[in-house]
Amino acid sequence: MANEKDQQSALNGIANNQNAGNLKRKVPGKEDQPKRTKKRKHEQNIIITDKNPISLLNELRTGLKYELIEECGPSHCPTFKLCVEVDGKKYYGLGNSKRAAKSAAAAEALKSFIQFPTNGTFNTCTDSKMDFTSDQVIGKNSKELNCLKQNVVTKGSLMLLNELYPNSVFTCFSNERDSFHRFKIQITIDNETFVGTGPNKKSAKNAAASAALCKLTDYPAPDVFVPSASAKNAAAAAAFHSREHRQLADAIGRLINDKFSSLMADDVPHMRRKVISGIVMTRNSDISTAQVICVTTGTKCISGEYISMTGATLNDMHAEILSRRCLLLYFYDQLDVLNSPEPHRSIFERNYSDGRRFKLKDDVEFHLFINTAPCGDARIFSPHEDNNSVDKHPSRLSRGQLRTKIESGEGTIPVKNVSRIQTWDGILQGERLLTMSCSDKICRWNVLGLQGALLSYFLDPIYLKTIVLGSLLKESHLYRAICGRIESTLQGLPPPFLLNRPGMLRLTSTEVRQALKAPNFSVIWTIGMDKPEVVNCNTGKLEDGRLSLVCKQNLCNRFSKTFDAFSDGTAAKCVPGTLMEAKEMVANYNQAKRSLYDAFAKGQLGSWVTKPIEQDWFDIRSSGDGDWSIPVSD
Repeated sequence: MANEKDQQSALNGIANNQNAGNLKRKVPGKEDQPKRTKKRKHEQNIIITDKNPISLLNELRTGLKYELIEECGPSHCPTFKLCVEVDGKKYYGLGNSKRAAKSAAAAEALKSFIQFPTNGTFNTCTDSKMDFTSDQVIGKNSKELNCLKQNVVTKGSLMLLNELYPNSVFTCFSNERDSFHRFKIQITIDNETFVGTGPNKKSAKNAAASAALCKLTDYPAPDVFVPSASAKNAAAAAAFHSREHRQLADAIGRLINDKFSSLMADDVPHMRRKVISGIVMTRNSDISTAQVICVTTGTKCISGEYISMTGATLNDMHAEILSRRCLLLYFYDQLDVLNSPEPHRSIFERNYSDGRRFKLKDDVEFHLFINTAPCGDARIFSPHEDNNSVDKHPSRLSRGQLRTKIESGEGTIPVKNVSRIQTWDGILQGERLLTMSCSDKICRWNVLGLQGALLSYFLDPIYLKTIVLGSLLKESHLYRAICGRIESTLQGLPPPFLLNRPGMLRLTSTEVRQALKAPNFSVIWTIGMDKPEVVNCNTGKLEDGRLSLVCKQNLCNRFSKTFDAFSDGTAAKCVPGTLMEAKEMVANYNQAKRSLYDAFAKGQLGSWVTKPIEQDWFDIRSSGDGDWSIPVSD
C-alpha cells in the first residue's frame, strides 16, 4: 500500500509540474489548444495542387521508408517496383525509374486517406510498357505521350537519343580555323546521317542529337525552340511544328555555313566574323533543290568622310543588307537569261496581265539566313527574354520604334533623338552618318519587295518566303519588327504591293554566341564570282581600292544595260539620266514607299532617316571604273 501511495503522489507531482508549465506559456486572450488539434489543422491547410506526391506524403507522414521490391526488363529500359508502408498498410508503384515508381507508390498511399479535387490524378510517369527500342517513339496512348514529354523536360537531347537509339554511330571532324564551327559531329542511325556543329564537341553532339530527334520523332528536342501559340504570328508558330520546316531551317543554315567555310579555307585571317548571312533559293521548299545565292559577313557602316557622290562606295556593310544587294545582281543575271536561247531557265516569267513586266515563277522561293536577330527592334529586347516567352510589355512606347545605326560604332538608337534629314556638308564636317537598322530595312522589304526601285521597272515585287535565324529568335519581337508594327496603320498600297509575312524559323540548335570584337571588314560572295570580295568597312571599297560588285555604280550600270535590252528604239530615248530621276519614274513603287512611311508616322514610330540626296545625283549611264559584268550562272 505504501508503494502505491508513493507512485500516485509522484504522478500527481508530474501532472502539477506540467500544468504549471502550461500556465507559464499561456498567452492572454487566447485559448490553449491540444497539439493534436494543431497538427490536424496543419494537415487541412496543406496545398495539394502544386506538390509532388512524394513531398506531400512526407509532410503528412514523416519518417516513411520506401523499399525496392523488384527490378526487371532490359538494361536500357528497366522497370522498377517500390512499396511504402503507411498506417500499417503497403502501397505499391511501378515506373521506368526509381523516382517514378516512388512517386507512383506515394500517390497510391495519398489516395487512401485524402480526397483530391483532381480525382486522384497526378502528373507522374508510371507506365512501364514503353518500348524505347521501337522506331515509333510516340506511344499509342496518352500515358506514353505524357511519360515521354516528362523525359524530354528532364533529359537532354544526347541522353534521350542514346536511350532511344543505343546503337547510334558518332563520327567527329575538326576544323581548327573556324571558331564557331570547330567541331562537326555526324550521327548515323539506320543508314541515315545527321550533322551538328559547334565550338566544342559537346555542343556539336547536342546539335546533331537535336537534329536527329526532330527528324525521327514527332516532337521537338529539348533544346529546340518552339514559338508560343499566343503570338500574333500563329501561322508561323504552327509551321515550326512541322518536321519539314525544321529540316528546311537546318539545311539552309548548314548550306550557308559550309559555303562560307569552303570559300575562306585558304584565307584564314578573313574567316573571322561576328554576323554571317546568306540567301538560299528553293523550289516549293524542297531541300533537294536548295541553291546558295550569296554569303556575306559584316556589322559596320562606312565612315562619313568616305561617302561617294558617284555611287562608288558601300554605305551599309551589315551582312543581311549585303546579301540583298547580292540578290539584285542575281536578278539582273536572270533577266539576261530571258533574252538568251533558253529563256525557260530563268526564274522569271512574263506577267500576262501586264505584258511589259515579269514576275517570279510560282515555285521559286527565297530564304534569308542570319546567324542572329537583325539589329534594331528585333534584337534590342531579345537578349532579355526567354526562348518561349511572350513580350510582357507590348504597349510600351519603345516597342517598334524606328532605329538607326551609328557611324564608327555598334548598336542602334531611336530616330526620335536624331534629325530625319542628313546633309552632305554636315557629314563632311564631322556629323556622324546614320543608317536605318536592319530590322527596319527588312520591314521595308516586306512591303516594297527585295527588288528595289530600279528593278521595279521590269519586275513585280519579290518577297522573302522565310527568315531563318541561328540565335536570338524571339517571335514576338521579330514579328513586330519585320511586319507586325505596321499591320494596323498601313493603307493605300497600290497593287501588286502587299504586306508580306515571312515564316520565322530557327536552327534546331542555336549557334553559340562568342564575345568577339567585330572585324573591320566584310566578306561578299554571290553566285558567279570566282572568289569572295573583302571590303574595308571604313572606306566602303575593296581592301585593294577597287569598287565592289554590289556598289550603286555597278548596279546602275547593270540597270542601264537591262533597260536597253528590254526596250524598243523609241523607249530607249526615255531612259533617265541620274539615279534620282530613275527612282522617281517608278510611280507605283514610290506610292507604296509613301504609304509605308505614313504607316510608321501614324503608329508614332518615328520618321525614316535618309542619306544626303547628293548621293543619287550621279549619271547612271556612266560606265564607271573597271568591268562590271558577271558571268551568268548555270
